[in-house]
Amino acid sequence: MDHWSGINALGEGTGPTEVRLTLQSLLFNYHDEGVKPAVGGEVVKSGLYKLHRFCDADVQFQIKWCQLAVAALNSSQCKFSTSELNTLVGFVMGVSKTTNFLYCTVEALGALLYNADVEEVECLEEIIGEDGMMIKLCQGVAPEKEVQHLAFRCLNNLLPHLKDEAYLLQIVQVLTQLSHYPGATRDNINRTRISLGIMRCFLTIAKAVKLPSVLEQILSTIKGNMFEGIGKFASPAISLESLSLEELSFSDTSTKQSQPRVRMKKGRNKKKKPFLNNDSEEFRKRKGNTNFRNNANSSVTPATKGKAASTHPPSNHTATPHSGTDASQMPVPVPLDKDMGFESKQTDFTVSTSESEYSESDTEEGILNKVAGIQARVRFSSLVALQHCISNIHKTSMYSVWCAFLPPDSDTGLLSIVRKESNLKCRIAALGALSTLIDSCKHYFLAADSHIGGSGQARSASFTPFSLTLANALTSLHNELLDLLPGCHPGILPHLLQCLAVLVVHTPYSKLHPNLITKVLDETCVILVENSNNTSQLKVQTASLNVFCACFTVETPLLEVKEWLNANGSIMKYILESMQYPSNYKDGLQVICRLLRFYFTSISTWWTELSNQSRKLLELSTEVLIQNMSLLVLEELGKALSSSLEREELDLGVVKAHWVDILQTVIVPIIQDEASVLAPGSCDILSTIGNMVFGALETHTQRLIMTLVLALTHHPTITVVSSACRCLGVFVTYPVIRDDLLFVADTANAIIRSLEDRHAGDVSLVLRVSWSLGNLSDTLVANKSNNPMFVNDFSDLLLGRLFEVCMRWVGGNDKIKSNIVRALGNLLKFIKKTTYEKVHFMDYVASGVKCLLQAANTGMMKTRWNACYALVNTLQNPVLNPATSTWGEQLFTTLEDVIRTCKNYKVRINAALALAQCPTRTHYGDFFLRIWGAALASLTQDIREAPANMVGYSEKLRLQLLLLLCHLVLVHQPADRAGMVRYFPFTSSTGDEEEVRRVVVTCARISNNDTLTPVEVDCFGTAIKTCGEVGSGFTVFEHMLTPVKLPSDAEAFVTSDISKK
Repeated sequence: MDHWSGINALGEGTGPTEVRLTLQSLLFNYHDEGVKPAVGGEVVKSGLYKLHRFCDADVQFQIKWCQLAVAALNSSQCKFSTSELNTLVGFVMGVSKTTNFLYCTVEALGALLYNADVEEVECLEEIIGEDGMMIKLCQGVAPEKEVQHLAFRCLNNLLPHLKDEAYLLQIVQVLTQLSHYPGATRDNINRTRISLGIMRCFLTIAKAVKLPSVLEQILSTIKGNMFEGIGKFASPAISLESLSLEELSFSDTSTKQSQPRVRMKKGRNKKKKPFLNNDSEEFRKRKGNTNFRNNANSSVTPATKGKAASTHPPSNHTATPHSGTDASQMPVPVPLDKDMGFESKQTDFTVSTSESEYSESDTEEGILNKVAGIQARVRFSSLVALQHCISNIHKTSMYSVWCAFLPPDSDTGLLSIVRKESNLKCRIAALGALSTLIDSCKHYFLAADSHIGGSGQARSASFTPFSLTLANALTSLHNELLDLLPGCHPGILPHLLQCLAVLVVHTPYSKLHPNLITKVLDETCVILVENSNNTSQLKVQTASLNVFCACFTVETPLLEVKEWLNANGSIMKYILESMQYPSNYKDGLQVICRLLRFYFTSISTWWTELSNQSRKLLELSTEVLIQNMSLLVLEELGKALSSSLEREELDLGVVKAHWVDILQTVIVPIIQDEASVLAPGSCDILSTIGNMVFGALETHTQRLIMTLVLALTHHPTITVVSSACRCLGVFVTYPVIRDDLLFVADTANAIIRSLEDRHAGDVSLVLRVSWSLGNLSDTLVANKSNNPMFVNDFSDLLLGRLFEVCMRWVGGNDKIKSNIVRALGNLLKFIKKTTYEKVHFMDYVASGVKCLLQAANTGMMKTRWNACYALVNTLQNPVLNPATSTWGEQLFTTLEDVIRTCKNYKVRINAALALAQCPTRTHYGDFFLRIWGAALASLTQDIREAPANMVGYSEKLRLQLLLLLCHLVLVHQPADRAGMVRYFPFTSSTGDEEEVRRVVVTCARISNNDTLTPVEVDCFGTAIKTCGEVGSGFTVFEHMLTPVKLPSDAEAFVTSDISKK
């Protein structure tokens, strides 16, 4: 600080001696190893800015200022203003033009622009433009190789802050051309270092850029360079064509050119070829044949054991120059003086590049080893760049990348690197890139199908369908990765298993040849068993658990996995053994969760051990994540046990004992601990207890559970309140307690309070509580049908509060509205006559119906579907007569419009169902004929030509419209007949007029218990059976039409009037 304060003494009369002494003092301060100055960024910034004005006239002062800037900016964080930055950059650029110390000025320029907004620099064109200094230096115009390498590093420091597309594209083009001609006149070390600088620049660009044109050039260079030092392959041009799944599904691919090689293993017991490692004799022989000579011990040199070594599966490989290039195309070097020492600010994956590393006194073997070390770093950086490129490419273009880096010839793709690479970090990087590629192409895998046309047809066809090509590629990739597992290097095995897990979770096994996932399970089982007691291979155990988790998650439940679990149930023993190590807690619990959720029947004999293991981890672990996952296991176990009890697969007494133990040892202690963060998980466990177990518990235990959960609704934490309300929403549907008036009332009050308090603005809370409100309303309707005393005793005041809270939240987001409209429909169905006659309840009903009608007209389709179904419940209440209510006209108008015009057939079906709920003709009032006409008009529409996502509902809609017409015929009055007849002369391209006539005739005959003709049975029976009805199909008609009888002359009226028309 004292040295920097000396700058303040400099003024207009300051001589060269004072300036020289100040510069030397500051430089000595930074270069003295025993002194580590701690200077603030503001002090350094103002000092450098003031000091540069005294250095204009002396070249030596300028050089010393550049050296000082590098040392100071590397030690302090400075943020220059735009004007200061432009001034200092202009000063350094001027120095570079007037001095031969180019290395020093480039280094200072890189330090100034590091972490700065380079696009604000006025002379940016002079730095990185087409003829910019940095670009020319990267092209090798300086005779000193260290200047060129420094230029690459400085350029790499600028790229993260460069957003201009034109500059980026130009830099990529220059670097791409340079990668093809990286130094025809240079030595092998220099050429390799140039390749490393290029790939690091590409890595920086790939992290942030998503321009297809830029990524195409980077990928092409990576493809040609990722075998740097281990083979020579051409750099093909990669075109990122936008290929949608729909386009590819209809495209033909040549069997010879595009079908990947499939290597199927004959059987599980076949002896597998051991994986080649560095010490094997065969590997050494291969090295001699494939240019491995200099890479036998080419693990990354000590200079790279910093950040690069700690990076998680990176993936990078470097480029190999084209042979036979014309050296005349290279820029002509301009002689400049030799540079000075340098140590730059370095970004990720830095490499030591001091000149002493390549001393001329090195032996030939030493030089070759150094070259091999740099080549390994080149390949490593290339694969990291590839991984970032894949992450930034649009998914519609990923198939081009898949074909380029996983070609049918596996000797030129990522798998070749995984097999042949001698450097472990590069192999890990290749697996990381492969995992990213698989994950990015997952949307294509859905189209894979190995059953298209059969194997015989596929071989004889002149082309291979795209779906079969994908299936073969997935099968081949599975076999390639599985072949690498036996004898794999311990450092590679965890990453190989992780890559396999990514592949498994995205593979549609049900559409591929059988036994593929069985092979994965077999190999993973062997690895887990072999390493179950090996504490030095905990990463292998964790990766094996990840593969199991993927297998138990994909396309659940998968029959092949079920059969494997039935035959290999002992694997549970090794999964539980692996969970004795803390590093495996999380992955082991995830595996158990999936097994309990999807494959409980296959592991049902282990459920006691799984329960004990989760409770053990709950006690042992202090991590909240592990504790919550242990509770999640108990929750999944509760669901599985409840389902098994319903299927009578387990003994109720055994399950009851389990729940009593869980209550005493886990749930009650957690809930009673006010400071515990596990209360939400405990409520979620309680919600899975099930009606059978809850009913089997002693009364005092039932009361204890209900009291604990009700108490949690007063908790100050939102998550606890929402979980408690959800648990109450489950309990209130249990038949054993849903007629308990006090419990239902307490639940209603808890829900109302949760939606009215200060936390009600939390969407997750409102969503869960509104779901519970819907369940509560379902219980009210169920009690109205089964327990009349309950309806009479239920408080009108509480019912009014439920209406009010629904009115408040019916305007929320669509997910909340879906639950609220369900509750509103049930409340309108529940209301009794004496309650409705009260004035304020008439207002509640009117407001509720209007809210339902608004929801039926707008919003997402699930909300509209729920709103129409809520109107079904509303109109089933005989107390509510639309014809005499203020909301009747709006109701019928809205439903009429929905059945005519809504594009979603499910919504139209529920709207038609709602219109058929009025029990008598008087409920339709003056709207009867309009509804009749709307139903006929909707039936005449060509609903068979439905959108693709509605095909399955077209026949159901047609049937519901026929049922609506049947109902209207049955409730009509003689005065309606003339108006009804007027709607029959319509034009139908589908013959619906005759079907409507049959509807009317059939309704009349059914009402009079007449026998149907075979033609009519065929007409209506087929339609009803299409919708999944049972028997002859007329049970539905008979059930609906029995209460209402047509006049005796109804059939004569219908047939005579229709025949006249």
